[in-house]
Amino acid sequence: MTVDPIRASKIDAYLSAFGPLLDKDRNTKASVQQAADSLGISISSAYKALARYRETGRTDHLPPPTRPGGRGKPRINHRAQQIIEEVIEKVVLTRQGASPRKFYREVKRRLENAGLQVSQSTLADRLSRIPEYRFTKARKGYNETRKTHDPILDHYPDVRRPLEVVQIDHWKADIEILSEDRTEVIGRVWITLAIDVFSRMVFGMHVGLDAPSTMTFGMAMINGMTSKDAVASEHGIEWDNPIRGKPVRLEADNAGEFTGKSARASAKHFGIRLKWRPIGQPQYGAHIERLNGTLATRFKDLPGATGATADQRKQLRPEMTAAFTLQDVTKHAWLMVDEYHNEVHTGIGKTPLEKFKGYYFGPHGQRHRLPPVFVDNLQFRMHWFPLVTRTIQRYGIRIDHLDYYSPALRWLVRNRKNYGPVEVRRHPFDVRVIYVRHPDRKTESPDSDDSDEWIAVHIRQLSFPLASIYELQQARREALRRSRERTPEVLAKIITEQQKHIEEAKKKTKTAQREAARKMHHDRMREGASTPSVPVVDTATGRDSIQTPPDPKHLGPAAQPVAPKSDEGSLAAILADISDEELDEVFE
Repeated sequence: MTVDPIRASKIDAYLSAFGPLLDKDRNTKASVQQAADSLGISISSAYKALARYRETGRTDHLPPPTRPGGRGKPRINHRAQQIIEEVIEKVVLTRQGASPRKFYREVKRRLENAGLQVSQSTLADRLSRIPEYRFTKARKGYNETRKTHDPILDHYPDVRRPLEVVQIDHWKADIEILSEDRTEVIGRVWITLAIDVFSRMVFGMHVGLDAPSTMTFGMAMINGMTSKDAVASEHGIEWDNPIRGKPVRLEADNAGEFTGKSARASAKHFGIRLKWRPIGQPQYGAHIERLNGTLATRFKDLPGATGATADQRKQLRPEMTAAFTLQDVTKHAWLMVDEYHNEVHTGIGKTPLEKFKGYYFGPHGQRHRLPPVFVDNLQFRMHWFPLVTRTIQRYGIRIDHLDYYSPALRWLVRNRKNYGPVEVRRHPFDVRVIYVRHPDRKTESPDSDDSDEWIAVHIRQLSFPLASIYELQQARREALRRSRERTPEVLAKIITEQQKHIEEAKKKTKTAQREAARKMHHDRMREGASTPSVPVVDTATGRDSIQTPPDPKHLGPAAQPVAPKSDEGSLAAILADISDEELDEVFE
């Protein structure tokens, strides 16, 4: 039996109110109204109570049955509600997720097995009541849910002057670029951007094919801290771009190139304070994220744009429309930056260039001291090169299976047991030289100053080819694949082979493009001269004769053109022995 405790608790009150009316066949409206008023119910509810009693003859049926739900509560069977919730948890709120059709089908199957039935509208209502927060958390994870749904509790601190806070980040441009000879598509470029939060000016930028690394981070910082005149001269840009100097605080995400020992040592040397935003919360880097989005939107209008989805890429066909090389994209990116500097920014109410200049100069002259100027030389760049630590051995220093030694290390080699690992800066584009920081220069040479002194140390194998760190790492992986010992000789041979292969591939690509163009030209010429007569030189007699080319339809399958006879010493024979490839090599 189904127990209804709420209904049972009302029986005594209903008996007290309706008791005098139960034995009568007819009751006046006034008496029924009086019973309804004593219970606080409507007169229609009172007549329904009397009707239930007359139908069953049971006084416990005078109170109305309690509904299973209420406002905001389910009113279906308790077991049916359990089944619906189980399907929602196990089918809908999962990584893959389920379509509404699959949800309806699974719920109805389980309800039929339990002998229950629920309408389609009720199931649709249950599905629509699932909060979006639960959907995102189940299908995209907690971090994505926190980024999109949780409120931002902190506020960004006030920035009162240029270069007080600089934010930096990487992004991959949605554009395909061509090789320098414009013969083939080579992929998309990575852009490292840094923005001055106070003025919204682009502090520094690096455009290249290398994925985000310590090298790309260092190149962007070198560009930011030095004058932009070199960029304008290289790309032929006329602009007003005065931003340069040392940032007080550098904000970045938690990528390895920003949190590693190399970035920490570089920041410490220049007195820059590093700050990393919380993991998975890009809203704390809103300024650089907005700049990335602004430039990414402008890249969509360029030839070779890939679009944001596979359908857009299929529609845009970037492989067919690509027209920019790496140099072209770099120049265009700087032109976009110059345009951005001279547009009114809604966040500051003026152009970034006006905001930056307005801090240093006013209507009555200079207001604040200009930032320091850094000279772009090797001594400056060295502090942004990738950093590693190594111990000094009798043979010198070994990095990536390469040995480095210089006579300037002799004192350190002799006293190596007194010092631990030393700091080594690696040139990212020339592995033949490294820069070692002397741990105790004052002891070795009392007359030297206290400033950092770096020793340039060259590789022992003087014949080692010029290569970048990336090329060296590729050679190491290739030697491992070949099961070869990674000696300097083996690595040098592999690097030389790879560089030679790249040059040959370039040459083959040029030749293939040229041969295809020549064939198309010959085909057009052949179609245009298919019927007229053409002069042919009879080499046997040396006289011109007029011959009409035979119709190809009349030639049999075995018919082959017969070369005219010629003397071995004649000019025609000599020219016939020269191939197109040999001519191409001469012109190359």
